[in-house]
Amino acid sequence: MTYPPNPQVPSGQPSYGQPQSGQAPYGQPYGQPQYGQAPSGQPQYGQPQYGQPQYGQPQYGQAPYGQSQYIAPPPRGASSPDDLSLPLYGATFGQARKRFFKQYANFSGRASLSEYWWSSLFTTIIMLVPTLLVTIGAILVTVTATTTAVQQQARYDNGYVGEFDGVDLGATGIGVSAVVLIVGVVLTLIAWVALFVPSLAITWRRLHDAGFPGTYYFLTLVPSVGSVILLVLVLLPSKPEGQRFDVPAQVPAKS
Repeated sequence: MTYPPNPQVPSGQPSYGQPQSGQAPYGQPYGQPQYGQAPSGQPQYGQPQYGQPQYGQPQYGQAPYGQSQYIAPPPRGASSPDDLSLPLYGATFGQARKRFFKQYANFSGRASLSEYWWSSLFTTIIMLVPTLLVTIGAILVTVTATTTAVQQQARYDNGYVGEFDGVDLGATGIGVSAVVLIVGVVLTLIAWVALFVPSLAITWRRLHDAGFPGTYYFLTLVPSVGSVILLVLVLLPSKPEGQRFDVPAQVPAKS
């Protein structure tokens, strides 16, 4: 049996005792959410907040519940400075210098960041002495030659055309300057020849330790930017992927 609508209640309005839309039921404080509803702006019970994972789901970058997060092990390193089969991490200046010459032409394996930069400092110091001699010799030759030319022009202007009687200080100065310059050039060539191969080898091994093939050294042939790219690569930290360049351990044959 259907009752007709209450004529006292306007159409669209709730009946007496029924809460209006958006209001709490009778007996509940004003502004409080109804039972089973969350406050305004808050997620419902059991629903995650915006940007938060659902219950039981791992957060970004974390492993699922009950599974350990995978962390790549650090690269293998030498336990002794005398072990040349693996890179020596945390090498001192003396250790890096010895390993630099012991692996003079070794392009296999890896070299740590400390080995590379201590060796680079050592080669820079070695090349500094002949470079200074070349620079000083070139400056002295230029200055002495200029001074001698000015003196000879002054004699000519003064009317002296005879042979100079005495020690020609200008010629002596040029001779000494030329000797310094020649010694510097010879020492520079000797140092460059002696250090080129081991410097190339340790750069090759440093690229291996950073996870790159040693042939990336030829990026230096690229004009302008090649040397900068190589510098960035050798500055990178050691990577476990570089272990693929290690020399396999030699297993003694059974007799």
